[in-house]
Amino acid sequence: MTRYIVAIGYGVLVWVGMGLSCHASELNIQHHDLVVELDPSTHTIAAQDTIQLVGLPKDDSVIHLSLNPDLEIEEVFVGGGPLEYWEEALHTSKRHQGSDEISVTRTVEIRLPSLPDNREALSLRILYRGEINDPPRAAPSLRFVRPDKTMGHIGEEGVYLTSETSWYPDVPGSLATFHVTVTLPNDWRAVTHGREMSYEQQGQTSIAEWRTQANTEALTLAANRFVKQKRAWQGIELATYLFPEDDHLASQYLDAIARYLDVYTEILGPYPFPQFAVVENFFPSGLGLPSFTLLGSGVIKRGYTQPYSLGHEIVHSWIGNSVLNRLETGNWVEGLTTYLANYYYEERFDGQKKAVAHRRRMMVEYSLYSQPDDDYAVVKFHHKENRLDNAIGYQKTAMIFHMLRKQIGDRAFFQGVRQLVAEYTGGYAGWPQLQRVFEDTARTDLSWFFTQWVERPGAPMLAIQEAQVQPDEREGFWIRLRMSQTGTAYRLQVPVSIQLDHAEDYHAMLDLRATNQLMSVWVPTKPLRLTIDPDFEAFRRLTRAQISPMLNLWVTDQQRAVSVPTVEGDQAVFQAALDRIRSQEDDVVWMEGSDGTKKPQSVLAFGGPRQNAVTAEVLRWCGSRVTLHDQEITIEGETFSGEHTAVLLSCANPKDPDHVGTVFFGLTSEAAKPVARLLFFYGWDSYLVYQHGKVVARGSFVPEAQELTVDLGPVEP
Repeated sequence: MTRYIVAIGYGVLVWVGMGLSCHASELNIQHHDLVVELDPSTHTIAAQDTIQLVGLPKDDSVIHLSLNPDLEIEEVFVGGGPLEYWEEALHTSKRHQGSDEISVTRTVEIRLPSLPDNREALSLRILYRGEINDPPRAAPSLRFVRPDKTMGHIGEEGVYLTSETSWYPDVPGSLATFHVTVTLPNDWRAVTHGREMSYEQQGQTSIAEWRTQANTEALTLAANRFVKQKRAWQGIELATYLFPEDDHLASQYLDAIARYLDVYTEILGPYPFPQFAVVENFFPSGLGLPSFTLLGSGVIKRGYTQPYSLGHEIVHSWIGNSVLNRLETGNWVEGLTTYLANYYYEERFDGQKKAVAHRRRMMVEYSLYSQPDDDYAVVKFHHKENRLDNAIGYQKTAMIFHMLRKQIGDRAFFQGVRQLVAEYTGGYAGWPQLQRVFEDTARTDLSWFFTQWVERPGAPMLAIQEAQVQPDEREGFWIRLRMSQTGTAYRLQVPVSIQLDHAEDYHAMLDLRATNQLMSVWVPTKPLRLTIDPDFEAFRRLTRAQISPMLNLWVTDQQRAVSVPTVEGDQAVFQAALDRIRSQEDDVVWMEGSDGTKKPQSVLAFGGPRQNAVTAEVLRWCGSRVTLHDQEITIEGETFSGEHTAVLLSCANPKDPDHVGTVFFGLTSEAAKPVARLLFFYGWDSYLVYQHGKVVARGSFVPEAQELTVDLGPVEP
């Protein structure tokens, strides 16, 4: 056999796992029959893949397969004989919003034999082996943003093989089915897409057989020392694959899966796979894959069955794993999934108050993490690498779907969601296909909406320029209102709430289309106060002063400082949080003394006022909202006490409201320790009170700036 390996310069990798499809050739893989042996102790894989090729030309043809360069091909067979093949290593840049990661893949070129005229398919058998050993590396962030980085790993701590691993030969863009047989040590178990057909232990080994009947763009395989629990739900197998020490949580997860499937099958239609499983991962992750979710062990142990965690991954079963995403036209999948799982579930089951708070937080997150200089259009969002990507691809896009729902109504919106799933299951859909579907169900042209929100970067900033009240000649009053938008005007439907004299609030809708627009609103009795969009229905950018003080205002401030207790022994309680801050490569100033509170910067102070003078100064910024005594603290009229009580509290600098002061301390020295390692997960409230490390109270202070609220003065004659 002749074999050639050619190394060339920078090439282009078709990133199958992120949803790109190949249009260059109709030749693709219809089915894989994979027989795999994994040895975690040596990081090795030995495999045989029998692939079914379709779309073959009648004359001589060449197939190009992608494969990990660390995997050595031993033989390529067609029928009973071997074939020649060539290989080329491709260095591939995966730069995306600041990422400089360079990876290497390999293309294997195989010249196929001529086929008879009536032959439409061909089976090709490839034997290969090698080492896959890229241990996960922690993401550089104060809190979890995305899974740890790895191109794939086989090791004693676990197995993770995904599209980026290129662990089996593939034609990019193929939507194939799979039959997979995996051999592992006898106390290990493998999980992949589809359904587990059999599992048995034989001596020192275990063998699992899986069948994937749904068209799949890329196969992910996880393996570990799992304990499986299962139950049936409407003909679907629900399962957990957890580490032995966490198996007691199986019932909690199985109950939650069934609860979410009850809700989302009503919204999205029949569940598209034969199984849904919760699988525990050996590194931090939150991945939704066809028929299972891979959740990091830390998440599993905390019982994260909330809509934004487990519910989110279940919605991906339809959105992203059944209806596939065309990356070249942008990633709409995460935004719609976030809207249905993270937001709409809360609106439906927790009420409007929670829904308003959720919409407010989506706008706050966008405003904090997406600055005008680095903002980009939703259509350019591909996947999440950092908080900016999260703000645009998840939060802004979810709000776009909310505004679309308000624009066309609930009936047309949810009918459109169901039509999208029914029409594109097993295939690709992009933003143009979404636009067409919703135009069909709404029976209206939505090109302006998608152009404005999907193809254009940024968001409007609204302001009230003037408001005057005049009596109507017959009855009631007119409010003459001048609104402004910065930059190019957006077309917006903006709710307005008007407090009337001796009456309930009056509600109206403003149709904004200009950068400076004069409008009139009629009200039946004398108006006292007017508020633009009090319930955060219209997506817009907020100024820092319009945002309630919170830890994330400190996190996102370009000028920020940290203050620690003056006595070194008092710092030990906060060590986990301090280490997390020091691990970040940024320009945080470590303060000495309390003079830093007089500078134009946000400050984060650790320790109570007796241990840290900066804490005492920040508490003065809070004014009458917060009162601290020896063993108790009163916040907004509610008092908390006890030796296990800790507080995270933020207040705006009264002389410079763009900056905040945040303090974190316990009423006793050890009370803050259980919270310190998770401190930056609690960044969205003005205050949180913890007892024994658990949140017992939280709330937000009114922001310093109320630019979209105006007190209406005397009535003009």
